[in-house]
Amino acid sequence: MIKDKIYSFKDTVVNNPSFTLKEQLGYAGGIFGNCMGQDSVGTFSNKFFRNFMGLDSGKVTIIDNVQSVCDFIANPIAGNFLDKPTTLGKKSASKKILGIMPIPFAVSSMLLFLVPTANPLYNFIWAVLFKSLFGIVDAFYDMALNTMSLRMTTNDKDRKNFYTVSTLASSLGSMLPGWIIPIIVGTTDDATRQKWLYFFIALVFCILGVSAMYAPYMTLNEKVSVAHSDNSSAISWNKQTVTSVLHNRTFLIVQAGNFFEKIRSCSYELLIYIYDDVFDNYGMKAAVDAISGGLSYAGLAAVPFITNKFSARTVMSMGYGFTGFFYLLMSFFALGFKVEKIRKYRWIIGICIGIAGMPNNAISASKKVVVGDSTDYMEWYSAKKYGVPIRAEGLICSVQGICTTCFKFIVQNIYNPLFGVIGYEESTVTKGSEKAIQSDSTLKGLYLMFVLFGVIGNFLASIVYRFDNYTGKRKEEILNELREIRTNNNVNNTDR
Repeated sequence: MIKDKIYSFKDTVVNNPSFTLKEQLGYAGGIFGNCMGQDSVGTFSNKFFRNFMGLDSGKVTIIDNVQSVCDFIANPIAGNFLDKPTTLGKKSASKKILGIMPIPFAVSSMLLFLVPTANPLYNFIWAVLFKSLFGIVDAFYDMALNTMSLRMTTNDKDRKNFYTVSTLASSLGSMLPGWIIPIIVGTTDDATRQKWLYFFIALVFCILGVSAMYAPYMTLNEKVSVAHSDNSSAISWNKQTVTSVLHNRTFLIVQAGNFFEKIRSCSYELLIYIYDDVFDNYGMKAAVDAISGGLSYAGLAAVPFITNKFSARTVMSMGYGFTGFFYLLMSFFALGFKVEKIRKYRWIIGICIGIAGMPNNAISASKKVVVGDSTDYMEWYSAKKYGVPIRAEGLICSVQGICTTCFKFIVQNIYNPLFGVIGYEESTVTKGSEKAIQSDSTLKGLYLMFVLFGVIGNFLASIVYRFDNYTGKRKEEILNELREIRTNNNVNNTDR
């Protein structure tokens, strides 16, 4: 029976009514390259700044805050641009962005792993400039890719299968840096060699990323036209659209979940400190990530079957709860913390980390399904409230980007200063090839940060998704009404 379901899902992917295989592979290529760059910078850049550029936690906080301000400005600009109606025979706004952004995205991510001088001040300026540029370019590309995917179909079942397949690519893009960087950099304890190894790996990712990120530009075109008002203008931040967003309960719950997601993501950012400093075994990250990756692919493969019995909301809630449980187990190792004990049992903790990552891909795919559902809900609500269906994927992605930036700003101003509180010793450029040694109290602080962010973020995210009521019979009733509205609008447009 399981075998039949697997073949059925394979047939659904190959013969998806809303997406050709070429389109699915094209989108997968784009999200693979995008996630590879995001994970390289998001996971490793701040540790690189501390260990090789001589930047303390205060400067790292400023770098992240400047990037957040740039992201905050970029998101509404990109959202407004993406919701402009496309002139017949012209490229859509999303397609234009997908063709422009890959090169600056890849180049800026590479230059963040280059130490330009022996002066920490100049290095700080360098890091501010290129991390801000990376954030702006990433915001435009990410929103364009998400907007394009939302405009490929209005069929929620085809969209679910499409996002399930694309998450395979995004997961691989995220895992590659996590595998390759620790293995290669962990081959030496010489800080100078490690510094250049980071750069050359980033160079390889730059070339690979550019190639992959152009795939959507080559293969995708929007199939769902931009919803617009009677004057045929672009969707704008007016009373109708803002009200429609504020009454979009599903979307607002996703944003609340994203806040707690930002909290839990700190535990993932801390993993490289756990392996390199607490466990003193950087290469171990690759092995644990392989376990986690294999399990998360298994969890993702089960999504099409699980969602036949459970809603995407329920899958996310259970997934966060599952991960939170394993972080709770790992927190017991903090009792009577001793470095020798932690290092003795590091593989037990590593296995817990690997198992805890099992739901990650399923959560990611389910979240995209829920965001897609929220565009349907917004279209239905605006049609009932104002008599005009507003389907504004660019606006939805823009609001989500703004919220994510605000959440990131809040969390990083708690997270980064904690490194100063626990006494994390950053390397100064003048120390040459020697690695900074952390005290036992600092290592204990790192471990406590790791487990607490994981426990709090996962359990609170699990709880908040239980409040989404756009599921079951209510969702079917709304979708049936929405289909009637679309049919009537198509008839009226034909009569004109």
